[in-house]
Amino acid sequence: MAGFVFYRMPSLTRRNFWIITFNSLASFVLAYLIVFFLNQFSYVLTAGMFGYPVTVNHATYFFHIEPYQWTHDAVFVIFSSGYVLTFLLGLLSLLGFLSLAGESAPVKVLFFWLILHSSNFVFGGLLLGNLLTEGIGHVFNWMYLLDTSRMIISIIGFFGLLMTALFSARLVAISSDAYFIKYNEKMAPFFITAQVLVPYIIGSALIFFYFYPKNMFHEKYGWMVLGVMILIFFIRARFLDDLLFEEDDNRSIRPMRGLIIFTILFFVLSRLIMGRGFTFHA
Repeated sequence: MAGFVFYRMPSLTRRNFWIITFNSLASFVLAYLIVFFLNQFSYVLTAGMFGYPVTVNHATYFFHIEPYQWTHDAVFVIFSSGYVLTFLLGLLSLLGFLSLAGESAPVKVLFFWLILHSSNFVFGGLLLGNLLTEGIGHVFNWMYLLDTSRMIISIIGFFGLLMTALFSARLVAISSDAYFIKYNEKMAPFFITAQVLVPYIIGSALIFFYFYPKNMFHEKYGWMVLGVMILIFFIRARFLDDLLFEEDDNRSIRPMRGLIIFTILFFVLSRLIMGRGFTFHA
Protein backbone atom coordinates (compact mmCIF):
# COMPACT_ATOMS: atom_id res chain seq x y z
CA MET A 1 0.00 0.00 0.00
CA ALA A 2 2.85 2.37 0.81
CA GLY A 3 5.13 1.15 -1.95
CA PHE A 4 3.81 3.46 -4.65
CA VAL A 5 4.90 6.56 -2.71
CA PHE A 6 8.32 5.43 -1.54
CA TYR A 7 10.18 7.45 -4.15
CA ARG A 8 8.11 10.58 -4.55
CA MET A 9 10.15 12.27 -1.82
CA PRO A 10 13.79 11.52 -0.93
CA SER A 11 12.88 10.56 2.66
CA LEU A 12 10.11 8.13 1.67
CA THR A 13 12.28 5.03 1.52
CA ARG A 14 11.72 1.50 2.75
CA ARG A 15 14.37 1.96 5.44
CA ASN A 16 12.63 5.04 6.83
CA PHE A 17 9.26 3.32 6.54
CA TRP A 18 10.38 0.52 8.85
CA ILE A 19 12.11 2.89 11.28
CA ILE A 20 8.84 4.79 11.72
CA THR A 21 6.95 1.50 11.95
CA PHE A 22 9.13 0.01 14.69
CA ASN A 23 9.05 3.25 16.70
CA SER A 24 5.28 3.25 16.53
CA LEU A 25 4.96 -0.50 17.12
CA ALA A 26 7.00 -0.28 20.33
CA SER A 27 4.81 2.64 21.43
CA PHE A 28 1.61 0.75 20.55
CA VAL A 29 2.55 -2.28 22.67
CA LEU A 30 3.94 -0.28 25.60
CA ALA A 31 0.91 2.02 25.69
CA TYR A 32 -1.45 -0.96 25.72
CA LEU A 33 0.41 -2.63 28.58
CA ILE A 34 0.45 0.64 30.55
CA VAL A 35 -3.34 0.88 30.27
CA PHE A 36 -3.76 -2.79 31.19
CA PHE A 37 -1.53 -2.74 34.26
CA LEU A 38 -3.01 0.56 35.39
CA ASN A 39 -6.33 -1.27 35.61
CA GLN A 40 -4.73 -4.23 37.37
CA PHE A 41 -3.34 -1.74 39.91
CA SER A 42 -6.82 -0.26 40.36
CA TYR A 43 -8.21 -3.71 41.27
CA VAL A 44 -5.49 -4.22 43.88
CA LEU A 45 -5.95 -0.74 45.34
CA THR A 46 -9.76 -0.75 45.52
CA ALA A 47 -10.02 -4.38 46.66
CA GLY A 48 -7.84 -3.46 49.63
CA MET A 49 -10.27 -0.67 50.52
CA PHE A 50 -13.00 -3.28 51.06
CA GLY A 51 -10.78 -5.98 52.56
CA TYR A 52 -11.08 -8.29 49.54
CA PRO A 53 -8.07 -10.54 48.76
CA VAL A 54 -7.29 -10.39 45.05
CA THR A 55 -4.90 -12.17 42.71
CA VAL A 56 -3.63 -10.42 39.59
CA ASN A 57 -1.38 -11.78 36.88
CA HIS A 58 -0.30 -10.87 33.35
CA ALA A 59 -3.77 -11.43 31.93
CA THR A 60 -6.56 -11.46 34.49
CA TYR A 61 -7.66 -11.01 38.11
CA PHE A 62 -9.55 -13.04 40.69
CA PHE A 63 -11.26 -11.97 43.93
CA HIS A 64 -11.06 -14.55 46.73
CA ILE A 65 -14.50 -13.91 48.20
CA GLU A 66 -17.93 -15.50 48.15
CA PRO A 67 -20.65 -14.01 45.92
CA TYR A 68 -22.69 -12.86 48.95
CA GLN A 69 -19.78 -10.70 50.14
CA TRP A 70 -20.14 -8.31 47.22
CA THR A 71 -21.85 -4.99 48.01
CA HIS A 72 -23.15 -2.24 45.76
CA ASP A 73 -20.43 0.15 46.90
CA ALA A 74 -17.69 -2.43 46.34
CA VAL A 75 -18.87 -3.30 42.82
CA PHE A 76 -19.23 0.35 41.87
CA VAL A 77 -15.80 1.40 43.16
CA ILE A 78 -13.81 -1.68 42.08
CA PHE A 79 -15.18 -2.02 38.55
CA SER A 80 -15.32 1.69 37.71
CA SER A 81 -12.07 2.99 39.22
CA GLY A 82 -9.93 1.59 36.40
CA TYR A 83 -12.05 3.41 33.82
CA VAL A 84 -11.70 6.68 35.72
CA LEU A 85 -7.92 6.29 35.97
CA THR A 86 -7.66 5.35 32.30
CA PHE A 87 -9.75 8.36 31.29
CA LEU A 88 -7.41 10.62 33.27
CA LEU A 89 -4.42 8.91 31.65
CA GLY A 90 -5.91 9.66 28.23
CA LEU A 91 -6.37 13.35 29.12
CA LEU A 92 -2.81 13.64 30.45
CA SER A 93 -1.52 11.92 27.31
CA LEU A 94 -3.40 14.42 25.14
CA LEU A 95 -1.83 17.28 27.08
CA GLY A 96 1.58 15.63 26.71
CA PHE A 97 1.08 15.22 22.97
CA LEU A 98 -0.03 18.82 22.47
CA SER A 99 2.87 20.11 24.56
CA LEU A 100 5.26 18.42 22.10
CA ALA A 101 3.46 19.69 18.99
CA GLY A 102 5.92 21.54 16.81
CA GLU A 103 8.92 19.75 18.30
CA SER A 104 10.87 17.01 16.53
CA ALA A 105 10.26 14.47 19.29
CA PRO A 106 9.32 10.98 18.00
CA VAL A 107 8.20 10.04 21.54
CA LYS A 108 4.93 11.87 20.86
CA VAL A 109 3.79 8.68 19.11
CA LEU A 110 3.69 7.05 22.56
CA PHE A 111 1.25 9.72 23.72
CA PHE A 112 -0.76 9.17 20.53
CA TRP A 113 -1.22 5.46 21.25
CA LEU A 114 -1.95 6.14 24.93
CA ILE A 115 -4.77 8.44 23.79
CA LEU A 116 -6.21 5.82 21.44
CA HIS A 117 -5.88 2.89 23.84
CA SER A 118 -7.34 4.90 26.72
CA SER A 119 -10.28 6.04 24.60
CA ASN A 120 -10.82 2.54 23.26
CA PHE A 121 -10.78 1.13 26.80
CA VAL A 122 -13.14 3.71 28.32
CA PHE A 123 -15.63 4.39 25.54
CA GLY A 124 -15.39 0.86 24.14
CA GLY A 125 -16.11 -0.38 27.66
CA LEU A 126 -19.18 1.83 27.87
CA LEU A 127 -20.41 0.58 24.50
CA LEU A 128 -19.62 -3.14 24.61
CA GLY A 129 -19.38 -3.64 28.38
CA ASN A 130 -22.91 -2.35 28.72
CA LEU A 131 -24.18 -4.72 26.03
CA LEU A 132 -22.16 -7.79 27.08
CA THR A 133 -22.32 -7.13 30.85
CA GLU A 134 -18.55 -7.39 31.25
CA GLY A 135 -16.00 -4.92 32.60
CA ILE A 136 -17.86 -1.81 33.72
CA GLY A 137 -21.02 -3.66 32.69
CA HIS A 138 -20.91 -5.25 36.17
CA VAL A 139 -21.58 -1.80 37.63
CA PHE A 140 -24.56 -1.23 35.35
CA ASN A 141 -25.99 -4.63 36.30
CA TRP A 142 -25.85 -3.82 40.00
CA MET A 143 -27.44 -0.43 39.35
CA TYR A 144 -30.47 -2.17 37.77
CA LEU A 145 -30.56 0.36 34.95
CA LEU A 146 -33.53 0.53 32.61
CA ASP A 147 -33.08 -0.25 28.93
CA THR A 148 -33.33 3.46 28.10
CA SER A 149 -30.45 4.28 30.45
CA ARG A 150 -28.34 1.48 29.01
CA MET A 151 -29.01 2.74 25.49
CA ILE A 152 -27.91 6.26 26.46
CA ILE A 153 -24.68 4.88 27.95
CA SER A 154 -24.00 2.88 24.79
CA ILE A 155 -24.63 6.00 22.67
CA ILE A 156 -22.16 7.96 24.81
CA GLY A 157 -19.59 5.21 24.26
CA PHE A 158 -20.23 5.18 20.52
CA PHE A 159 -19.88 8.94 20.09
CA GLY A 160 -16.81 8.96 22.33
CA LEU A 161 -15.14 6.47 20.00
CA LEU A 162 -16.31 8.33 16.91
CA MET A 163 -15.02 11.70 18.10
CA THR A 164 -11.69 10.16 19.08
CA ALA A 165 -11.36 8.56 15.65
CA LEU A 166 -12.14 11.85 13.87
CA PHE A 167 -9.83 13.88 16.10
CA SER A 168 -7.03 11.31 15.83
CA ALA A 169 -6.62 12.00 12.12
CA ARG A 170 -5.37 15.46 13.02
CA LEU A 171 -3.08 14.04 15.70
CA VAL A 172 -1.49 11.67 13.19
CA ALA A 173 -0.82 14.53 10.82
CA ILE A 174 0.71 16.62 13.61
CA SER A 175 2.88 13.70 14.77
CA SER A 176 4.58 13.66 11.36
CA ASP A 177 6.59 16.72 12.40
CA ALA A 178 8.88 14.36 14.31
CA TYR A 179 10.22 13.12 10.99
CA PHE A 180 9.22 15.50 8.18
CA ILE A 181 9.07 19.24 7.53
CA LYS A 182 5.67 18.96 5.88
CA TYR A 183 2.59 16.77 5.73
CA ASN A 184 0.65 16.61 2.48
CA GLU A 185 -1.45 14.33 0.31
CA LYS A 186 1.58 12.77 -1.40
CA MET A 187 3.25 11.47 1.74
CA ALA A 188 0.12 10.84 3.81
CA PRO A 189 -0.39 7.18 2.71
CA PHE A 190 3.28 6.41 3.39
CA PHE A 191 3.24 7.97 6.84
CA ILE A 192 -0.17 6.70 7.99
CA THR A 193 0.70 3.17 6.91
CA ALA A 194 4.00 3.25 8.80
CA GLN A 195 2.79 5.18 11.83
CA VAL A 196 -0.61 3.56 12.32
CA LEU A 197 -1.76 0.71 10.09
CA VAL A 198 1.22 -1.67 10.23
CA PRO A 199 1.85 -1.09 13.99
CA TYR A 200 -1.85 -1.76 14.63
CA ILE A 201 -1.80 -5.07 12.73
CA ILE A 202 1.46 -6.37 14.20
CA GLY A 203 0.80 -4.89 17.64
CA SER A 204 -2.66 -6.45 17.91
CA ALA A 205 -1.15 -9.87 17.15
CA LEU A 206 1.57 -9.38 19.79
CA ILE A 207 -1.00 -8.31 22.38
CA PHE A 208 -3.19 -11.32 21.56
CA PHE A 209 -0.31 -13.75 22.13
CA TYR A 210 0.79 -11.89 25.26
CA PHE A 211 -2.55 -12.59 26.95
CA TYR A 212 -3.33 -15.93 25.29
CA PRO A 213 -5.15 -18.08 26.39
CA LYS A 214 -6.68 -15.85 29.08
CA ASN A 215 -7.79 -12.95 26.91
CA MET A 216 -10.28 -10.90 28.90
CA PHE A 217 -13.12 -8.71 27.69
CA HIS A 218 -11.04 -5.82 26.28
CA GLU A 219 -8.42 -8.13 24.78
CA LYS A 220 -11.14 -10.10 22.98
CA TYR A 221 -12.98 -7.18 21.44
CA GLY A 222 -10.80 -4.08 21.82
CA TRP A 223 -8.77 -4.72 18.67
CA MET A 224 -11.93 -4.75 16.56
CA VAL A 225 -13.15 -1.45 17.98
CA LEU A 226 -9.71 0.10 17.51
CA GLY A 227 -9.63 -1.20 13.93
CA VAL A 228 -12.91 0.58 13.14
CA MET A 229 -11.55 3.78 14.73
CA ILE A 230 -8.40 3.58 12.60
CA LEU A 231 -10.47 2.99 9.45
CA ILE A 232 -12.54 6.11 10.20
CA PHE A 233 -9.59 8.40 10.73
CA PHE A 234 -7.73 6.88 7.76
CA ILE A 235 -10.63 7.95 5.56
CA ARG A 236 -10.75 11.37 7.20
CA ALA A 237 -6.98 11.84 6.90
CA ARG A 238 -7.33 12.02 3.11
CA PHE A 239 -9.16 15.35 3.46
CA LEU A 240 -6.82 17.10 5.89
CA ASP A 241 -5.12 20.34 4.92
CA ASP A 242 -1.40 20.33 4.17
CA LEU A 243 0.85 21.16 7.13
CA LEU A 244 4.23 22.89 7.05
CA PHE A 245 6.47 22.67 10.12
CA GLU A 246 9.33 24.85 11.29
CA GLU A 247 12.88 23.88 10.38
CA ASP A 248 14.65 21.92 13.10
CA ASP A 249 18.23 20.64 12.92
CA ASN A 250 17.33 17.80 15.32
CA ARG A 251 14.65 16.41 13.02
CA SER A 252 15.61 13.09 11.48
CA ILE A 253 14.15 9.65 10.89
CA ARG A 254 15.93 7.56 13.50
CA PRO A 255 14.95 4.60 15.68
CA MET A 256 14.03 5.25 19.31
CA ARG A 257 16.37 2.54 20.54
CA GLY A 258 15.76 3.21 24.23
CA LEU A 259 11.99 2.94 23.89
CA ILE A 260 12.19 -0.13 21.66
CA ILE A 261 14.55 -1.96 24.03
CA PHE A 262 12.50 -0.98 27.08
CA THR A 263 9.29 -2.21 25.42
CA ILE A 264 10.85 -5.56 24.51
CA LEU A 265 12.16 -6.05 28.07
CA PHE A 266 8.86 -4.98 29.63
CA PHE A 267 6.89 -7.22 27.28
CA VAL A 268 8.99 -10.32 28.04
CA LEU A 269 9.72 -9.76 31.74
CA SER A 270 6.19 -8.72 32.71
CA ARG A 271 4.87 -11.85 30.99
CA LEU A 272 7.33 -14.06 32.87
CA ILE A 273 7.18 -12.34 36.26
CA MET A 274 3.41 -11.82 36.33
CA GLY A 275 2.64 -15.18 34.73
CA ARG A 276 2.24 -16.97 38.07
CA GLY A 277 0.31 -14.09 39.61
CA PHE A 278 0.51 -12.23 42.90
CA THR A 279 -2.08 -12.36 45.68
CA PHE A 280 -2.74 -9.25 47.78
CA HIS A 281 -4.47 -9.32 51.15
CA ALA A 282 -6.01 -6.37 52.97
